[in-house]
Amino acid sequence: MNNIGPLIKKIRTDKNLTQKNVSSGIMSRSHLSELENGKYFPSYEKMLGLLQNLDISLMEFQTELGNNYSLKDRIYIETTNKLSTEQKIDELADYLKKIFTSEVAKKSIRLQIKRLNMLGLVELTQNNQITVENYQPIFNYLLSCKNWHEFEIRTLANSIFLANFEVAKVLAKQFEKKSKKLNFKNYIDKVILFFNNLAELALRKGEYLLALTYAKNAQKMAHDNNKIYYLLIANVLTNLSNLTLDATDNTYLQEIDKNIAIFRTLSYPEVADSLQNLVELVLSHKYVN
Repeated sequence: MNNIGPLIKKIRTDKNLTQKNVSSGIMSRSHLSELENGKYFPSYEKMLGLLQNLDISLMEFQTELGNNYSLKDRIYIETTNKLSTEQKIDELADYLKKIFTSEVAKKSIRLQIKRLNMLGLVELTQNNQITVENYQPIFNYLLSCKNWHEFEIRTLANSIFLANFEVAKVLAKQFEKKSKKLNFKNYIDKVILFFNNLAELALRKGEYLLALTYAKNAQKMAHDNNKIYYLLIANVLTNLSNLTLDATDNTYLQEIDKNIAIFRTLSYPEVADSLQNLVELVLSHKYVN
């Protein structure tokens, strides 16, 4: 019990929120201050309200305390995750229009960001391009946070493809700074995904040296943590970056083909096709904004 107040304070300050922001509609600011100092404990309903204002799920909060629960709003997140993973983009678009609406998303920043992320995926898949300014609220939120927790890292990894490239580079630099305070153990996959996505974004923008730096970061982390799936992707991105910098070395293209072929052997044809399309796009100099 004594750990709850200080943890709420840490998350609040990490997210650059005031006591007024967090206590709004839930309790007085003075009660929140007492809670943060271990002198008051709220009801379960008020606790859920505080976490809602902090934009952190009860599951994440309880994980830091050694437990595991969930907020009911996770149904929207879990459903969209399932539809996106299964590549049911038309169903996802319909779900966002009829069920996970903008009105529903107004309940919390977490839901707003998730809905924007999924709208971006739908737009990119259906139109092969995105309107980056539509998704800037995601990155305004990330840039405003003093420190990042699991939600921010997951958001960063899953949404970076929607960012203006200059903003993406700023976030990459912030990641290097803030990562010194983070423990990646429970979500290393998302960290690797972030750097793989950064590398792809840099390749599409013609920033080949930067793409190589990002891809090598992903490659090293995937190798050190035995993440074979992400390692294969990082291998493709690293060799593609090298190939753009030295087109005379045929071994890079051979390595690209070999890693893509492994995905086909492992029955990941969609991933193989996506990587092959990226290779062809980059090598033909048809960059996507």
